[in-house]
Amino acid sequence: MTKETITAVQASEIEDLQAIAQRTFHATFEGSYSEADFSQFFAENYNLDILTTEFHNPESFHYFYKVKGQIVGYLKLNIDAAQTEAKGPAYLEIQRIYFDKAYQGGGRGKKFIQLALNKALEYQKTKVWLGVWEHNPQALAFYKTCGFKVTGQHEFKTGDVIDIDLIMERSVSDYFLKV
Repeated sequence: MTKETITAVQASEIEDLQAIAQRTFHATFEGSYSEADFSQFFAENYNLDILTTEFHNPESFHYFYKVKGQIVGYLKLNIDAAQTEAKGPAYLEIQRIYFDKAYQGGGRGKKFIQLALNKALEYQKTKVWLGVWEHNPQALAFYKTCGFKVTGQHEFKTGDVIDIDLIMERSVSDYFLKV
């Protein structure tokens, strides 16, 4: 059995966070954006100063998914003022959940969702929400199997391209998933 773990990102691992953030975002959306748009997005969202500031925000939480000690996925959660939309004090946001393609599937994503639900309970939140690109059927189907429903939409900017993300949310009650 392969050793798989979820660990909280440490301050000494922010460069590792940047590497997987850029690698997985690029792999997920390759062919949808120009390299210039990717470069602009990374400069505006995944530079070390921004990631360090996000890491030190007490209302944000970062986790790595590791297989045999290798980082293959990551998760970023936000509560309260750290949320990217003003959803209010009842909500926890899953802002980022990404895996290297070779490690998608196999229940790993559900383990991250369960962690998010557990964190929501810990902080006495009653709902969890996220934004997912409207043209990502694999992610939409995954979130639906985890109990999320579309409740709205917002714009998501990648470089000079503005896309529509669907807002999905679910209740924290009945929070256990089959993983």
